[in-house]
Amino acid sequence: MRIRTAAMTLCCLLLATFSATLAPAQDLPQDCQEAMETRSPQGQVDLFSSCLATGRLSGDPKATTLKQRATAYMHLGRHQFAVDDLNEAIKIKSGDADSFYLRGFAYRALGQMQKAVEDSSRAVGMDPGFAAAYANRAFANKALGNTSQARADARRAQALDPSVKVPSF
Repeated sequence: MRIRTAAMTLCCLLLATFSATLAPAQDLPQDCQEAMETRSPQGQVDLFSSCLATGRLSGDPKATTLKQRATAYMHLGRHQFAVDDLNEAIKIKSGDADSFYLRGFAYRALGQMQKAVEDSSRAVGMDPGFAAAYANRAFANKALGNTSQARADARRAQALDPSVKVPSF
């Protein structure tokens, strides 16, 4: 239950973060603009899906919209759908640390800790100051029994951002 609560909290924070990274609202179809403004995760999924189905998005706006929908899916506990969207977003924009972090978070929620470690490591490799990626890797490493690596990641995450949640030891 603690993991689900933490996941829900993080998803809320992620959604607020990614809303700011979308292309300017005037460049997006109306349904994408509406999706960014709704507070219902299911409503967001529906509206982002409608927006993506138009075929009018490509490149960075499409990748970011897929990340937005993935975040809404995670908010609903539908982590495999989130992974599927993030796989597509990564194909479009392979150098995006956020996509790897989010996919690593979804993998951790699915209990796929080794994949969570791998994606968190990719995110950290792209952005060495990504505190949340270190924290996600710390949780996954702790679950795998890699206590010394988990502690190192937790310390690094806290050094970068004291407000980030890390596992306790």
